[in-house]
Amino acid sequence: MTIKHEIFIEKELDLVWRAWTEEDRVKAWLAPAARIEPWEGGRYELYPDPNDQTPTGCKLLKYEKPRVLQFEWKGPEIFAETMNLDGDLTMVQVNFKQLEDLTRLSVMHIGWKNTPQGMAARQWHVRTWLQLLDELKAAIESEDHILSRP
Repeated sequence: MTIKHEIFIEKELDLVWRAWTEEDRVKAWLAPAARIEPWEGGRYELYPDPNDQTPTGCKLLKYEKPRVLQFEWKGPEIFAETMNLDGDLTMVQVNFKQLEDLTRLSVMHIGWKNTPQGMAARQWHVRTWLQLLDELKAAIESEDHILSRP
């Protein structure tokens, strides 16, 4: 039931790590607004509406710079009843590894309910993660995007 995606990015690990851990960079590809406190137990909150930054309560569970980032995840409002309530949060783990001139990025998203609503939420996230990771790779590998700059 785990979602697993792996991509290879033609940039150094530090830039890829920063795309996930610095608010201005996260806002360039993952969510229009974010609140990140880069330490274990700190906030990792993504806001689909920059005008509504009500705290989501999502936390960083692991912060092992620059290898592992693990955080709680809340889905979009359409899946709120199946994955956004206390005790129902899913978890995302991102692993980073430098391979010569590439960075291997592995994303695992776990904690899906085995219900019709849980499976619908999972399928939506399978597609969404593929799209987001493609956008991340294109942005970091470009020459003129905020994510490609040191």
